[in-house]
Amino acid sequence: MTPFFFGPTERRLYGVYHPPAPAQRTAQQVLLCPPFGQEAVRVQLLHRLLADQLARQGIHVMRFDYHGTGESAGADADATLTEWCDDILTAHDELSRRTRAHSTTWLGSRLGGTLAMMASSMGKGTPERIVLWEPILDGPRYLHELGKAHAQHSFSPFIHAQRPAEQVKDEVLGFAVSETWIRQLQAVGAAQLNPTCAEVCVHIASQEGAVTLGLAKRLQARGVAWQHLNTPTRIDWFQEEARGSTVAPPELLRLLAFAATGAAA
Repeated sequence: MTPFFFGPTERRLYGVYHPPAPAQRTAQQVLLCPPFGQEAVRVQLLHRLLADQLARQGIHVMRFDYHGTGESAGADADATLTEWCDDILTAHDELSRRTRAHSTTWLGSRLGGTLAMMASSMGKGTPERIVLWEPILDGPRYLHELGKAHAQHSFSPFIHAQRPAEQVKDEVLGFAVSETWIRQLQAVGAAQLNPTCAEVCVHIASQEGAVTLGLAKRLQARGVAWQHLNTPTRIDWFQEEARGSTVAPPELLRLLAFAATGAAA
């Protein structure tokens, strides 16, 4: 794998390119779009293992950090969802420049899946497949869950006289967020998501709820193919520092690899 920086000088992004095994080289490429905050910490190992697995199958793979996160330049408090969508498009262009691949998959985890859908509708890049692992389809509900988790994990009866309010203000479990970031997340909803892809959107979750079914039905009416893949893996996403745990069960890796390529590992 090859770590590097890319993007404009004023907005340098960090990426890691996993080249395909020479004997298995294909014309496929996969861009991994990470989630937010502690969720990104939890899936970091899984994304690396998934990238390695796909590369062994002959697929070009790239991981990256959004502006203001991870190893990329910028402060987390300055980040916005709109700019993170632009980062996906920038990463897509960089991967395509390196590979000349003919088939592209964007695989987004949690908020990364939501951002992938939003970026695909901006008319600047259309992947063949978009894989959505438990995407955020209800921004206000997600904000409430983040605020509740932050209040729970930041409260100590030995330090605080009362439990803090369960409302996201400027920080979530150690990660700063801006007013613009919060406002844009509040506007996220299934009815506002209009992903564009040439082949199929693949949804991965332990269940397909009413909101997801509604999104699938609306997209299918527009001619966008939709597939749901069930996973037995259930994850408590709202843990600070993830209690030292990471997420990388083998069965989930196989499912994600299949969803990204349409072929069994």
